[in-house]
Amino acid sequence: MAQQQVARHTQWAILAVGLLSFTGILVETSLNVAFYTLTRQLGITLSTVQWLTSGYLLMVTIVMSTTAYLIQRFAAQSLFRFAVGMALIGATLCAAAPNFPILLLGRLAQAVATGIATPLMFYLIMALIPHRQLGTYMGLASMIISLAPALGPTYGGWLTSALSWRLIFVVILPVIGGVFLLGQKFIQLPAKPQHRRFDWSGLILLAGVLVGLSEAVENIGTLGWTSGSVLSWGGLFLAALLLLLWHIKTSNALLLNFRILRTPAVALWAIVFFSLQFANIGLSFLLPQFSQNVLHSSALTAGLMLLPGSILGGLMSPLAGHVYDRAGFRLPLLLSNTAILLSCLLFWGLTGWLGGVLITLLYMLFRFGFNFGFGNTMSDASLRVPGSAKGDLNSLFNTLQQYAGSMGTSVLSAILAANERGAGTPKAAAITAGSRQSFLLIAALGLLGIVLTLMVKSKKTV
Repeated sequence: MAQQQVARHTQWAILAVGLLSFTGILVETSLNVAFYTLTRQLGITLSTVQWLTSGYLLMVTIVMSTTAYLIQRFAAQSLFRFAVGMALIGATLCAAAPNFPILLLGRLAQAVATGIATPLMFYLIMALIPHRQLGTYMGLASMIISLAPALGPTYGGWLTSALSWRLIFVVILPVIGGVFLLGQKFIQLPAKPQHRRFDWSGLILLAGVLVGLSEAVENIGTLGWTSGSVLSWGGLFLAALLLLLWHIKTSNALLLNFRILRTPAVALWAIVFFSLQFANIGLSFLLPQFSQNVLHSSALTAGLMLLPGSILGGLMSPLAGHVYDRAGFRLPLLLSNTAILLSCLLFWGLTGWLGGVLITLLYMLFRFGFNFGFGNTMSDASLRVPGSAKGDLNSLFNTLQQYAGSMGTSVLSAILAANERGAGTPKAAAITAGSRQSFLLIAALGLLGIVLTLMVKSKKTV
């Protein structure tokens, strides 16, 4: 009976926005296996080319921080149209880019599209889906966007190896056009205007925090802790952070409603949510670099190693949502973080024996863990805030998700770069050492997730 309460046009609307988000994530994960080729064709370093992912995710983060306001100010269909336009502009720029700056500019335009589409999809679910089916639909939404990482490395690896990395962007252009027609017909959710001014001060300070920390981390890897660049960017981060905290305390019109983190369970789930995405994007960046630089695999082979795990993870999302609906949050979240901890400890302990088959098997275990916990974390947090704050929670968690991905790429890239700085260290040996340190870091995040899950008390639905 509950199934019949969800209108068909609602399902198509969610699918349209989900597919737009899918294309952005598909390109993001496709490029990870093209970095090796791009560094040679464009004459740039790995620490520079990784900005195609970390810079993209940083822009997505900044855009997502505005969506709580945008969703109230504009109708869902208007936001969808704008996102489609930015996706088309970005893909066209990237496909024709003659150099790295134009390629990065196109990626930033695509980031604006994804930064609107992803929270819009989750907002449609929270606004239109009954609570009894919330976990299931969150799982389905997670499956849609999880299929992008499943296909991305193989899609990007095949096009890069057989044809050209530019086709990564060309192929998605007709897909975006089809998504536009679908959303134009079925997305109908109107705006809910409120007397709320846009928080420009909050946006500028938040951007300062995010950019300052990201740049500081990147420069630590390439220049060392005591370089002037690291100190400058670190100073910007600290100053912006202090001003942002003061702004949160004193302002009545916040860009992001950080005050919902006063609820202990929501704050704990925010940390778990951040850790899961840090681990997910970080590992999807790391493994192709290890495969191509240490195992000397092709871009296609590096992508194929990740395909079974990504497919398994995508298929697990609806099941994980169903388990959450039936058994609550603790079982799926403990399974999730335990699988992440175990898989990354095995990656760490068996680094010297890693080959294509072992990487594939361990990544399958990792992606089982990630997808079993990711959607459920947000689902449980959404039931711990009033209905009027669900849009704020959606915006905040999606912002955390994207910045976690950006930091996962930046931090692991910095670890690899720091190991490569050693005089006379062969690149393969440096990548191996950096990978072992990265595996241990992600394992520690899995352990943190277990501890925090045990600290969360049983929910009271509001």
